[in-house]
Amino acid sequence: MLIAAILVFLYYPLVGDLVPSATTGTVVATTLAFVVMLLVSVLLHELAHGFTAQRFGGRPREYVLTFWGGHTAFERELSRPGGSALVAAAGPAANAVLAVAAWLALQSLDITGPAALLLYGALISNGIVAAFNLLPGLPLDGGHILEALVWAITGDRTRGTIVAAWIGRVVVVAIAVVLIVVPLVRGGRPDLGSIWIVLVAVFLWMGAGEALRGARARQQADSVDLRALAAPAVTLDTGASLADAELAGRPGAYVVLVSGGRPVALLDPAVAGQVPHAARSSTPVSAAARALAPPQIVTAVSGRPAIAAVADAQHHGPVVVLVDGGGVRGVVEVAAVARAMRGARP
Repeated sequence: MLIAAILVFLYYPLVGDLVPSATTGTVVATTLAFVVMLLVSVLLHELAHGFTAQRFGGRPREYVLTFWGGHTAFERELSRPGGSALVAAAGPAANAVLAVAAWLALQSLDITGPAALLLYGALISNGIVAAFNLLPGLPLDGGHILEALVWAITGDRTRGTIVAAWIGRVVVVAIAVVLIVVPLVRGGRPDLGSIWIVLVAVFLWMGAGEALRGARARQQADSVDLRALAAPAVTLDTGASLADAELAGRPGAYVVLVSGGRPVALLDPAVAGQVPHAARSSTPVSAAARALAPPQIVTAVSGRPAIAAVADAQHHGPVVVLVDGGGVRGVVEVAAVARAMRGARP
């Protein structure tokens, strides 16, 4: 509603100038209708992304309308560049279809006054949205198409992201030079349109930067191996006693309790240390253990799958148990993974 109110404020004077003979009520109604039509066009743009992605196994998680337009979030990334490119192209294609439909209506129907103004608005706004989104730089749809093209050629999606993000920054500079700097050099004065262009340029620059950070994080994730970060661990059956844990333990090692061959808990040394020595042989090790949540059992040992598993597990505890080849490989601290992702020594 806030977006709609701001757009009404911006477009009301324009509509009044274009239809000077219309009453105030007609100008207000036309302006509201145009704003609603614009928001619907953006929504259809995003729905086109989502419906196309579903054909390639990318289920959309949410559709969002923002002051800058909108975006669609997916549950997971598409695995092939062709599908990614088609999903990106679907949004501008939807706007192009709407622009053509408005043009055909203007050509074939005898429409005048506010109704004609609405159709002209639909033609111009959807045409601009379609063309603007096809500019070859992230975070625009054209940038995603470029990313998919580089991905298809090199086999490396991350490289495609980096190329498209840097091209996106070039596009931002070009927009600023052509639409702001050149008019100012020629004696023009800043107006509301200039301010809007600056805000859009800032948004695009931030989006390109976010894409670059994401690409670098993926590169860093690809180099992380949880086995190199794992602390040693010894395993004990849940029926063992604290005395057994003392005999089996070694300095610096975690004690992992297993049931049926599956890790279920970690011994808490602080709790175990409070048990009197005389009672350790009769106290089950499970009495001094912390249960492990299923996400804390990690089988992916390296790369992005491993980082994603640790990211999911961090909501349940500060460590994960690494299981490799059917056995416990070690215990990895979430903090150590975070340091590795930052490029620090673990």
